[in-house]
Amino acid sequence: MDTTDIDDLLAEKDTPCVSIVISTPRFTNPRTSNAVVVSKALQKARLLLTHSAWPRDKINRLEIRLDVVASKIDTIGLQKGLAIFISPAVFKIYLLPFSVKEKIMLGKSFELQEMIYYAQFLEPYYLLALSKKKIRLLKGSGQELQEVENADFPKHYQEEFEYEHPSIGTSFGNTLKAFEKDKSELQSIRLEAFVRKSDAALGKYLKKDTPLFIAGVSEEVSSFENLSHHKQQLTGVIKGNYDHDAVHPLADSVWNTILTSVKTRHHDWLRKLDESMGSHMGTAGIRNVWRAASEGNVFVLLLEKDYHVTAYSDAQNARQLYITPPLAQHHIVPNAASEVVRMVKEKGGQVVIVDNDMLQHYKHIAILLRYEETVEI
Repeated sequence: MDTTDIDDLLAEKDTPCVSIVISTPRFTNPRTSNAVVVSKALQKARLLLTHSAWPRDKINRLEIRLDVVASKIDTIGLQKGLAIFISPAVFKIYLLPFSVKEKIMLGKSFELQEMIYYAQFLEPYYLLALSKKKIRLLKGSGQELQEVENADFPKHYQEEFEYEHPSIGTSFGNTLKAFEKDKSELQSIRLEAFVRKSDAALGKYLKKDTPLFIAGVSEEVSSFENLSHHKQQLTGVIKGNYDHDAVHPLADSVWNTILTSVKTRHHDWLRKLDESMGSHMGTAGIRNVWRAASEGNVFVLLLEKDYHVTAYSDAQNARQLYITPPLAQHHIVPNAASEVVRMVKEKGGQVVIVDNDMLQHYKHIAILLRYEETVEI
């Protein structure tokens, strides 16, 4: 999965869209237990379709796709969560490496909070595995990691130090010491040149905002940090001897580093939100956020992963949202939080999905404004 998947799912609207998000924990007997969990979720989705007011031809297409889902899912290979999105034009299944709250909904668009949350951890990156023998480059996204093998990488260090043996009749001890000193200095120079050459080759792959991770023992890591022209993009360091060719241990290590990095960015956004609130450039609560999103005044939306709220929009004024049904004519919004995400995305704002309870002091949803406005929190 990548950001293009999110864009495709966001583009689907004003048509029947089934969103199924369920937990698939590691049971003692996953073949039986996960199959039951998936089967019950599909049955709930079928009931929603049966009682819906959408045209029957569209409903029939979705029911057929629901029947296909069970045969496509490997109940043994599931992770912690499962997301399924079905519409007349879309049929997507995703495995999620984190626990989710069950959500089975039929609406005019997809429920994408969990997917946007997941996408934050899937930013493409490069990993440089350092050793004195060779330098490997690996390209990754999330938990997937693949080695780059071409004319540029891996780079192998060749020790080509040649010397003449001390001649008979010289002061052998002093000559040997001088030789060893010269050899050590030359090795250091050549190793430095080796790192610089690898760093130069790395420039062909790194874009300005591409994260870079490096892995290796302290000496090699320190050498790279001192010599590299890409220090600004260095996102994390994985200490250890990765001279072997195994990719899986590196993938596990970098994934843990990514998790920490994203959580740190979330806390940074919370600090910016606190500052914005103090300068009247932020607001919180679904009603205030809805109004700002309707006006295109959202710079950054911060939202808890499982925040869900049914609300009611004014039929005469789409900027006005109610938590309880008003007496005036209105439209039901099954999940106002999800609709806010769509509005912000469509109007060029940034969406940051954080863990549950991180925004409890801000009613679970808050924004940084593009321009100041007067609102009540």
